[in-house]
Amino acid sequence: MSLITPAVILQALVSGLLMGSIYGLVGVGFTLIFGVMEVVNFAHGHLVMAGMFGCYVLFQQFGLDPLLAIPVALLVGYAAGLFLYELLIRHVVAAPQFAQVVLTLALFIFLENGANFLFGGDLRGVTTGYTTATWHVGGVAVSIARLAGAAVALAAVFALRFFLRRTLFGKAIRAAANNRDGANLVGIDVPRVFRSTFALSVAAAALAAAVLTPFYLMTPFVGNELLLKAFVVMVLGGMGNVVGAWLGGVIVGVVEAVASVFVTASLGNAIVFALLIVILLVRPTGLFRAEAGG
Repeated sequence: MSLITPAVILQALVSGLLMGSIYGLVGVGFTLIFGVMEVVNFAHGHLVMAGMFGCYVLFQQFGLDPLLAIPVALLVGYAAGLFLYELLIRHVVAAPQFAQVVLTLALFIFLENGANFLFGGDLRGVTTGYTTATWHVGGVAVSIARLAGAAVALAAVFALRFFLRRTLFGKAIRAAANNRDGANLVGIDVPRVFRSTFALSVAAAALAAAVLTPFYLMTPFVGNELLLKAFVVMVLGGMGNVVGAWLGGVIVGVVEAVASVFVTASLGNAIVFALLIVILLVRPTGLFRAEAGG
């Protein structure tokens, strides 16, 4: 215990804040779908995983830096979201939740096994010029890759919030989230809103993949961990609350990092989920206000 100094705890806080911001980005797409469509997408973590392998291929084959690949990731993610919605999700939007769970679990299994077939189960990573680079501030080492990822995550979250609150189509999304029948009555094309919302959520997953790839080791099974983190983030942040999801991610990252100073990293994860249980018991709606599509 004598090795645990204020400097060590400060380092953990900084690292947790940066990683937590990226966890928040992972959770944004997950909470957006639930807040607008009331669909729990169990394949969300594996969509992030697929995006990470996509960035890996672009880096290995074309030398494209994952952060420079962000525009490509957003476009491909949005297009993939439209495709998956038309092929699968639209058929279960109005179905019982059991059907939604089974369908998204099937997509989860398909993506995981497909990636395992194509890439194998070995750990893979991308090494850029800034992967291990750090910026030292007052004795605290700040990872350049994580700092860039956190900055992108924060910008994306507030850009999405601006879109939902200030644009006409964003307001249509919020209206459809609050009352589907009422939105239909005033002329809002609810199926189009749902299609675009799902596409946005997959684009957010692809963006999270791009910022994770420079420093996060990937396997076909990494989606399981990311899905669990997205669940915790959604519950902590208030279901459907975009900014709340980012704040929930920060809380998860800080708790995980600080806990790992005092116990092992695996127990740090256990503490995160213990926190989730406590929140569900004390405040089931989350720490922040649940807000459909906002």
